[in-house]
Amino acid sequence: MTALPTARGLFRQLLRARAVAFRGDQTALNASREEIRKHFQESAHLGPEEARKKIEEGVEAESFIRLHVVQAQVNDKGNYEMSIEPQHVDRAVPGENTIETPDGGGGCSSGKT
Repeated sequence: MTALPTARGLFRQLLRARAVAFRGDQTALNASREEIRKHFQESAHLGPEEARKKIEEGVEAESFIRLHVVQAQVNDKGNYEMSIEPQHVDRAVPGENTIETPDGGGGCSSGKT
C-alpha cells in the first residue's frame, strides 16, 4: 500500500493536476480551484479516521483528473481538438477503449496488434 500524502500535500497535488488538465482555460481553472478549496474547508473539522478516508478520495480524484481529463478546444474549422498526452493512453482496461470484432475478439485502440 502506498503511503497517503498529508492534506496539504494532497491539496497541492490537486492544484497541480487541475493546472495541467485545464491549461489555458481560466474559467475552468478558477472553478476547479474553488471546488478543491471548498472540499478542503468542509473537511477541516474531521477526525483522523474520517480525514484519512477523505484523503484517499482526494488521491483518487487527483489520479482521475491527471489520467482521464482532456481539454478539447474549438479549432478554426469549428471542430474540437484535443492534445492527448502519454498519461492518457496505453492503459488497457478490460472492456474499455477496445473495439469488439465480429469473432468476439477485442481490437486494440492504439492501432497496435
